[in-house]
Amino acid sequence: MILVTGAGGFVGRHVLAHLAGHGLPVRGMVRPGDDALRGRDDLVEADLTFPTSLGPALKGVEVVVHAAAITADRREPRPGAYAAVNQGGTENLVRRAAAARVGRVVLISGLGTRAAPEGTYMATRWGMEEAVRGSGIPWVVLQPSIMFGAGAPFLATLAALVRRAPAVPVINPGVRLQPLWIEDLARCVEGAIRDPSVTGRTLPLGGGEQLTMRELTLAICDALDRHPALLPLPLGVADLQARVMTAILPRPPLTPASLELLAFENVAGPGSVERPFGFRPDAVRAHLAEHGLELGWRASPYDPGSPSPAVSPRPISPGPGCSAGTSIGSMTTRMRWTAACSRRTGRRWGTPG
Repeated sequence: MILVTGAGGFVGRHVLAHLAGHGLPVRGMVRPGDDALRGRDDLVEADLTFPTSLGPALKGVEVVVHAAAITADRREPRPGAYAAVNQGGTENLVRRAAAARVGRVVLISGLGTRAAPEGTYMATRWGMEEAVRGSGIPWVVLQPSIMFGAGAPFLATLAALVRRAPAVPVINPGVRLQPLWIEDLARCVEGAIRDPSVTGRTLPLGGGEQLTMRELTLAICDALDRHPALLPLPLGVADLQARVMTAILPRPPLTPASLELLAFENVAGPGSVERPFGFRPDAVRAHLAEHGLELGWRASPYDPGSPSPAVSPRPISPGPGCSAGTSIGSMTTRMRWTAACSRRTGRRWGTPG
């Protein structure tokens, strides 16, 4: 039995569907009260911060795929929550997993994770990895770049802004990214479960091409056939805006934690998927040209809990599988404030050709 934590979120839902579709016995773990996968009989409710709740989830489990965390796009619900859930919750999970004689842990972390000062979001992500490495259980750590695919919250937020705002702020426009298709990540997870040769390895993962933040925004503009002005937004200005919005909005479109992850090159280099897993991942621009933005949740055709195999690529709503946790319309309204500030602080680039 394979336990997938965070099964109500963007990554967890796709991974759960992929593994089930490829004949692996799976169980999804969701937070108490999470109705994202209501009606499924392969779910169990548990809370990482309450260790006693983890026992039933781990019963009979041989492999844990750990995809549960407070992601950087979410406002910290209370001081210390990032650390309590991400690091502390992972420590609880691996302790209980070791006691339950789990044979393998596959952690889905993030590209560029490294030791960082206490109190930063990066420190909590590093703490997750260190908890897994020190668990005494055979492990694999996967570090994907930003992800795209059905229900991806990062692209959904950008797409909403492109579609509705007259000008789009581009944070750190020259930073390089290597976006990874969510289905390619799920395939890597399957490989990490099946292939003993990757045990004990930390694997950075990137998609089939590298591009800058500005180029990714242009690709989204092309996919939507919309060409608003693009305004460079320096990290310092974005950080100030993020702190103000986080202080006054329950679901800010920009957080200081997310800016930590946009402050460095988010690339894994060529062959990052091919070498360990033997397949070439999709390139984001070619994928968008063929499939559109796929902004709503679309379960795998193998997913027994899916009433519908696909959604139109045009709707802006991120769907119930998106971890963004709010409507794109409300995000767009708040991001217009960011765009207005950008017009006052950044040089106008004009519209892309």
